[in-house]
Amino acid sequence: MEPLYRPRRLRGSQIIRDLAAETNVDKRKLIMPHFVIEEKSCRQGISTMPGIERVSIENLLLDIESDLNLGIKSILLFGIPAVKDENATSAWNEHGIVQSAVRAIKKNYPELCVITDVCLCEYMSHGHCGIVHDGKILNDPTLDLLAKTAVSHAAAGADIIAPSDMMDGR
Repeated sequence: MEPLYRPRRLRGSQIIRDLAAETNVDKRKLIMPHFVIEEKSCRQGISTMPGIERVSIENLLLDIESDLNLGIKSILLFGIPAVKDENATSAWNEHGIVQSAVRAIKKNYPELCVITDVCLCEYMSHGHCGIVHDGKILNDPTLDLLAKTAVSHAAAGADIIAPSDMMDGR
C-alpha cells in the first residue's frame, strides 16, 4: 500500500494558513478586491459596487495602506488593461497591469498576500473568455493563454492564482 500523499502548500505562510483555517468571522480571513487600471493617477467609482473603485497603481498602493490599517492582509487583483485584442496579450504580458501591480505591491508591502484573477474576458477586444473563431470559442488554444497568464502572475510574485474563467469544460 502506497503512503498517503498530503500536500503542504496551504501551510506555506501564516497568512495562507489563516485564510484556510476553520471558518469564523475574522479580519485575517477577509480578502479585499481591487481593480487596477493602467491610467495614471486614476480613481473611477464602480456604480454597481459602492465603495469599490478602479484605480491606478499609485492609488492602489494608498488603498492597500488603508487595508492594512484595518487589519486586512490579503487582496485580490483584477486588471483593467489599456489595450485589448483577440489574443488577450495584455493578460499575460510581463509588463501588463496585473504583473506591474503585483511587483509594486510586493516591493512596498512584501507581507501582503496578493491573489490574482485569471480570466481573459477583460483583456479580449470582443469581451469573451476565450479565442473566438467563426463565432465559436476555441477551448484548447484558450487554455494556452490562461496558462501563460497564470505563469506570468506567479513570475511577478503573486501568492495565489485564482482562475475565474467560466467557459465550458474548464
